[in-house]
Amino acid sequence: MFLIRADGNPQIGTGHIMRCLSLADAFREQGKEIAFVIAKPYFQKLIQERGYLCTVLGTTFDHMEDELPLFLPILKRDRPELVILDSYFVTPKYMKMVKDAVPLLYIDDLNAFGYPADIVANYNIYGPEMPYPQNKTYFLGPKYAPLRKEFQGLGRRRVKKCVENVLVSTGGTDPYHVALRCAEYLREHLVSEGVTFHFVLGAMNRDVEALDRLSCGCPSIKLHRQVTDMCSLMMQCDAAISAGGTTLFELCACGLPTVTYILADNQIMNAGAFERSGLTLNAGDIRGDVYFAKRLFEILDALTENFALRQRMAEQMQDTVDGMGARRLAEALVKTGFGV
Repeated sequence: MFLIRADGNPQIGTGHIMRCLSLADAFREQGKEIAFVIAKPYFQKLIQERGYLCTVLGTTFDHMEDELPLFLPILKRDRPELVILDSYFVTPKYMKMVKDAVPLLYIDDLNAFGYPADIVANYNIYGPEMPYPQNKTYFLGPKYAPLRKEFQGLGRRRVKKCVENVLVSTGGTDPYHVALRCAEYLREHLVSEGVTFHFVLGAMNRDVEALDRLSCGCPSIKLHRQVTDMCSLMMQCDAAISAGGTTLFELCACGLPTVTYILADNQIMNAGAFERSGLTLNAGDIRGDVYFAKRLFEILDALTENFALRQRMAEQMQDTVDGMGARRLAEALVKTGFGV
């Protein structure tokens, strides 16, 4: 059995849970039994609906050492072959105690300290450039991006001359009310006449009622809730606005030209690397910026008016991310016996 320790909630969003679910699906295809352990029950139902056992510790997600008296007995009882750990709140002590009990894979974005793990996976574009020590096994770079099965094996995007549909993705929680403020800007300025903006509302978005009111009588704003096939929606659109998190890798697999923005510290390196690689345009950090919507749509307008740029971006995006990362990582780990 493989055991996944990850969290998702209104404070940290949904990204850790979603990428771990993609990995879980890939491991299951390799014949592995998977179980999850989470601090609070926010995503317990979703995990169980995907067919996985899920234990709720009832602890605080950002004080992980406090959970060790509960978590270590689970490891001793279940004796998993591998623990997959995905959290920014781990400490050296926490990781060492887990590693001393079972083999440990850590999913990293930040290289925050010398991880006492057996294996480190960092699928970010900047992952191969990280100054990791050479005494463990690494899986680095976007070829290991753990995307859902729907993003695997997509054909090359045919870029249209004119942009008619734009995806607006603000994550599962949208703590800075990006969707609401973008919708307000659209209502006030009648941006891009003839273009439909498809707002994807996450399960924890607190502005749904206000967005419903704004979208009434405004054909350019279309709201999408509980989207079960994000890939199809991305493929139907011609451009996108998205936060600088894991969704960027899905957009790359679809070859969807994108303007990204930053709303969390852990997105700074990611958004910058995407921009430097020519994969996205970057509107910068929107936190505390009351004019960010204006800047977003100005950059989007420049993108939609430049067919050659959109075509080049689409090609580079799909060359960088093929959607097979979860399967590639699962196959490598099973084949090599976790590298330990």
